[in-house]
Amino acid sequence: RLAEEQCLDYIISDGPPGIGCPVISSLSGVNLALIITEPTLSGMHDLDRVANVCRHFGVPVIVCVNKHDLNLDNTHQIEDYCRDHGINMAGRISYDNVVTEALVHGVPVIEYSRNGVAQEIERLWDTVVRHLS
Repeated sequence: RLAEEQCLDYIISDGPPGIGCPVISSLSGVNLALIITEPTLSGMHDLDRVANVCRHFGVPVIVCVNKHDLNLDNTHQIEDYCRDHGINMAGRISYDNVVTEALVHGVPVIEYSRNGVAQEIERLWDTVVRHLS
């Protein structure tokens, strides 16, 4: 209702991790699921599980690897998984202390910094919008 009143184009809903009822509920009526994962074994396992839930409910999926540079081998495995399952990669976000600094200052990363990770986040948003168009 607020989005309609304010003539907003998008509603972003941050769903919980996992595949339980709250996740299923958060996927109800969405046009796209952006799965953010990290290059860890548990992150890769959770990616597979939530991608399967999305597939079951017919929700299109794109994937972003957060802190991709902490384990490049796992990042490549995630990218291979996505390619093998017909899932588009939306982007990679590097590990950067700027994120923590922005949180401490209470401002969004893209307002705190215009370089590095902020540019990666902006490219991610452009990719999301392109998939929704």
